[in-house]
Amino acid sequence: MQDQSPRLALPFILPSQAQKHVTHNEALSRLDMAVQLAVEGIDAATPPALPEEGQVWALGSAPTGGWAGQAGMLAGFLNGAWLFMAPGEGWLALDKSDGRLFRRAGGDWVAIAPPVLDNLDGLGINASHDSVNRLAVSAPATLFNHEGGGHQLKINKAAASDTASLLFQTGFGGRAEMGTSGSDDFAIKVSADGGSWSTALRLDAASGLASGAAVQVAAADATPGRLLRTGAFGWGQAGAQAAPVMADLDDPAQPSGSYAVSVATQGARPAGAGAGGCLVLRQGAGDLAQVFFGAGGDVLAFRLRAGGVWGAWQALHGGHNVSRVSGPMGEVVRTPDGTQVCQHVLVLDAPNVAAGALFAGGAETVWTYPAAFAPGTRPTLSASATTAAALWVTARAGDATSGALRAMAAQAQGSAPEVVVTAVGRWA
Repeated sequence: MQDQSPRLALPFILPSQAQKHVTHNEALSRLDMAVQLAVEGIDAATPPALPEEGQVWALGSAPTGGWAGQAGMLAGFLNGAWLFMAPGEGWLALDKSDGRLFRRAGGDWVAIAPPVLDNLDGLGINASHDSVNRLAVSAPATLFNHEGGGHQLKINKAAASDTASLLFQTGFGGRAEMGTSGSDDFAIKVSADGGSWSTALRLDAASGLASGAAVQVAAADATPGRLLRTGAFGWGQAGAQAAPVMADLDDPAQPSGSYAVSVATQGARPAGAGAGGCLVLRQGAGDLAQVFFGAGGDVLAFRLRAGGVWGAWQALHGGHNVSRVSGPMGEVVRTPDGTQVCQHVLVLDAPNVAAGALFAGGAETVWTYPAAFAPGTRPTLSASATTAAALWVTARAGDATSGALRAMAAQAQGSAPEVVVTAVGRWA
């Protein structure tokens, strides 16, 4: 009969053995040291000065002091003395100093490396992976954190015709996808049912320019919700893009914008206007404002639409904001509100013809205005003498094209007086 166990060398109690408790206690001490083996250090060489009861060391190849001659043994401080025990092949020991796990192999303690995770068939975290979804995670959230700097999430594909994208699902049915699918253009796609897809936005890989259902297809595209392009409705175009041409100035559905007006554009135009540009501003479903710019700079006018009816065009200026014209019959000043002022210097007949108790010029002097006033109107005509004293002038407005003036005096005067004449009325 053997006197100890084959693996842990625990002493057996033999028949008729005296002091059986000694043998039993030694076996318990060895079990206490070997079971759940946790050591203070691996390859230890020098015994501690004040070991604590129950501490165990794995000795190296050349221990000294109280451990001398016990190379490779386990040294446990039990019952106030050192107990030595030979570790078996394949035993595991935890190094309490750094938390590493060691295995006894070939007479040495070998650190157990973490499991090799390269080239796994798949990994499921609270989920099961499959041949397509080789990494599966089921969790409220997934965090990819930095390690002191930035952090990139990379999705690589083999060729431009392949797909590298993020797919967003509801009930495992696709609802939105973003990435490069079938080309290197970046696209955002959406679906209401996972079957029919719409490319909402596509960014060209070469130019970076945008297209897709969320972007205007033309400069006059007024589809609600679409993003405006540069040049939309004439805004932001720098000449490279042609401003959209209005089909009808009177169209109440015309979107707000800056438009070109060609000879083919229908609808009422300001007086004297041909081609040019029109600024359209909307205040409501049927309320609009238009500002018209003549191509030759000769017309600037506006009008409003309210209650379903277009108002008349209101001119803001003629040739300029205030136009001035001079000619042989005098000077004309026209203002944006439609006022016209004509002025000239005339020489009237001398007031030497008796007219009752007064004296008058021999005949009226007719002044043809340098510019006609609005048809059917008569201006206010007045005159002031420049040099002669004791003289006044009578003025007859006449019509929209001419008026007449005559010098008057209390005493006969032999010289013809010079006067400044002024006519004020409307030109439009």
